Amino acid sequence: MWTGYAAAVGGMVVYGVASVLQAYAARRATGPRVVVDPFYLAGLVGDGVAFVLSVVALATLPLFVVQSLLAGSLAVTVLLALPVLHLRPTRRDVVAVGVVTVGLLLVSASAAAESTRTPPAWFSTVMVVVAGVVVVASVLLYSRGTSVAVAVCAGLGFSLAALGARALHLGEGHWHELPGEPMTWVVVVGGGLGALMYARSLERGDVGPATAALWVVEVVVPGAVGVAVLGDAVRPGWEAAAVMGVIAAVAGCVVLAHSPAQA
Repeated sequence: MWTGYAAAVGGMVVYGVASVLQAYAARRATGPRVVVDPFYLAGLVGDGVAFVLSVVALATLPLFVVQSLLAGSLAVTVLLALPVLHLRPTRRDVVAVGVVTVGLLLVSASAAAESTRTPPAWFSTVMVVVAGVVVVASVLLYSRGTSVAVAVCAGLGFSLAALGARALHLGEGHWHELPGEPMTWVVVVGGGLGALMYARSLERGDVGPATAALWVVEVVVPGAVGVAVLGDAVRPGWEAAAVMGVIAAVAGCVVLAHSPAQA
């Protein structure tokens, strides 16, 4: 499990660093020039590395632990943005970072070993159908949806990617068989859709509400499915601590999403 914790914490840190790099690039350039800025490209590479680390973490940790730890990247972003972007921390930010830290410690301590249960036979079919529904909803909301509604679609896309990666881990296929696995394409479609819709949500509204909606969906949906369907478990006697930890982590992330460091 320690390898999983190290990978999840590494993904959290890399996601936070990547966000600051992209924000720094946005201050150096405007318009299309941003996407070719070296700092922006480095941020994109960081996002890819963080996703790989999250997949590694899912090999030994429950989904609710991995997703909660990744949400802690907002705290990393705020802490790094202070010296890099020359922002002053508010008292609310400091308290929120502390709440997130305590919440993540509770979540981490409450986790049992990842389940080795094979997903139900119907799981792949349901995931493909849900992916199709999310794609259709995203197409309909792309032009007319509010920023928060579009961010929810982004969170669902990333949730599909996390669940698909978990289901691939539980399967017994070999690497060369991945292109033929439905879950492989759920991961690809979900990840791509999440990135596209999150970018769109930032175009249509403030970063705070959009980011808050994104992470709430990303933590709650995969975590709930992992417990209800995929056999993720909490250590006996730690159920209340796990629930309080998730609530504290999500609440703290919602506050941090409105920090000046996220602007």
